[in-house]
Amino acid sequence: MKLRDSILIFSQLWVAVVADFRNGFSNTTRGSDLLLRWDPINSTDYPLVIHCRLINQTSEYGANSLEVNVTNGLNASSFLWKSLPYPLPYLGTAKYEVEIWPQNWVGPRAAVPVFASSPYFTISELDEGVNTNDLGESFNGTVVIPSKPTNQPISNGGVNNNTAIAAGLVVPVVVILAVFVFIWMQQRQKRILDEKKKQREDLYID
Repeated sequence: MKLRDSILIFSQLWVAVVADFRNGFSNTTRGSDLLLRWDPINSTDYPLVIHCRLINQTSEYGANSLEVNVTNGLNASSFLWKSLPYPLPYLGTAKYEVEIWPQNWVGPRAAVPVFASSPYFTISELDEGVNTNDLGESFNGTVVIPSKPTNQPISNGGVNNNTAIAAGLVVPVVVILAVFVFIWMQQRQKRILDEKKKQREDLYID
């Protein structure tokens, strides 16, 4: 991997941090509906994919993850996600994350443009008598309502399963740290080469 590629990956990770949904993710309950809304993007970036990730911490230094596309082929700036967290399984101890990606991205997975990214949020059990529909504030616009999920969850271990969580730590902080370490190593190697070059020049002068 070249330094230029590392910088590209880091810039895309930064985009994922600052690009927010226009709706909130607090007080999210199991089986509820959530209207996802994000800023309009260029039509050349269509169609879009809504990608969801589940992370469940298993120990102090370990976690399992599961990822799935909630829908794809999307040409809108909103989507009604029905019966959360379907098609991902529900885990009361897990944290969930939602992102908007371009469907036709052909570059590295780590550098995929992220048009909107949620914070990590939890999903609680539904209290009896509580309205499950969370459409947020009044919204005038086109809402895409899915009829069924477009694909089944895929774990990092490559196993398709709605209930099993495969091993595979997916923590964005680790990726960012890895990029920083790689850049630091590149700079360190450059300094060493510069020092050796200077030493050779000094020998020629003597």
